[in-house]
Amino acid sequence: MTPYMKKIIQTIVFGLLIMPAYLLSGINPAFGKNEFVPWEDGVFAEVGKKHGDAAAARLRKVHDFIIANQFKPVKEQLELINDFSNRLPWIADPDIWKREDYWATPFETITTFGGDCEDIAIVKYMLLRLMGIPDDKLGFAYVQTSSKERHMVLIYKEARNIPGLILDNQNPDVLSAKKRRDLLAIYAFKNDGTLYLITDDGKSDRKVKAKIEDKKLAKWASAKERSRKNTAYYEQFNAGRPLVPKWVSAQSGDKSVRGK
Repeated sequence: MTPYMKKIIQTIVFGLLIMPAYLLSGINPAFGKNEFVPWEDGVFAEVGKKHGDAAAARLRKVHDFIIANQFKPVKEQLELINDFSNRLPWIADPDIWKREDYWATPFETITTFGGDCEDIAIVKYMLLRLMGIPDDKLGFAYVQTSSKERHMVLIYKEARNIPGLILDNQNPDVLSAKKRRDLLAIYAFKNDGTLYLITDDGKSDRKVKAKIEDKKLAKWASAKERSRKNTAYYEQFNAGRPLVPKWVSAQSGDKSVRGK
């Protein structure tokens, strides 16, 4: 055996030895990122039975969108998800849920095909998480628009000293928070229960006036609990595998899941 052939065989053997480790960890060796594993067809079949064929087709479209875009650059992912999610019809809570203020899960918003600003922001959050964006880079902001309406947007913040980027269902562009002076920030919160109270003069002064740890946000906690129960139900149609990968739920920051 020539030295060249010996080297090729050693490379193949080494690849076979390390491949199971990559598969078990859910990390794609080509990109060095966590990888979303495709769902079984049984998931969509069950959704079709419970919510109709159109709902199943929408969920499959979301599923395929995640797979197609999960390894693109972050800025491109933000723009794609903002555009994709903003196509969801805006529907007021009383019209769709018969309640004044209901925060729907991404599954509920997609299968019923519509929601308000909170619902669409939550869809964007989950899509980014499933594409591998770390939980600590994402948060929600409750703001007042120039027309005095209360509104929620999703924030992506790369680092502490870098202005956050705003994903807004009322704006097709992903813009820096510095460029969104039309939005007066009231408070922001993260998935782990950290709440930031904000002062904003609408001009140049926007700053955190108080930080509260482990804030119990009831509507967010309720949406998370309903989402957990729903994904647990569909595991039986996904060959026993979780629909939400463990590397997502492991970083989900459950400190805020208790509340009234």
